[in-house]
Amino acid sequence: MLKIRDFAPADAEAVSALIRQTMRVSNSNDYPLERLQPLIDYFSPEKVLLLSEERHCLVAEVDGCVVGTIALEGTELCTFFIAPSYQGIGIGSQLLAAIEAVALAAGIDTIRMDASLTGVEFYTRRGYRRTGGELEGTAGVQVGMEKRLAR
Repeated sequence: MLKIRDFAPADAEAVSALIRQTMRVSNSNDYPLERLQPLIDYFSPEKVLLLSEERHCLVAEVDGCVVGTIALEGTELCTFFIAPSYQGIGIGSQLLAAIEAVALAAGIDTIRMDASLTGVEFYTRRGYRRTGGELEGTAGVQVGMEKRLAR
């Protein structure tokens, strides 16, 4: 059974491992591992814990195991990862809807992000539109996207 809840400090180790594994498996289809490695190193449990103090972070659990994470910092969607073995079954859509509800409750009407190439199609299917901006991030090209949230 899927449970979506706020991040707790005790989740830092599991969220770090989830992010690192997802980058190695899923994002390596679009970015070379040598470009991803600095980001993989960056998301240590300690850094995840520090970031959780600056962002509204959610986790998705299945049978008590963390299988997804997403965060909102201001109006920016960030650190959205679903464990590779749980991708494609709707967990990402539910986690995204949950953080959009958090944004609406905070009075935010538009969410923005710099999406990985890996995520662009996923976001597009969920109502996000390209803003026309692309930037060269640590891992490579990222695509500016945004969505106006329905009230």
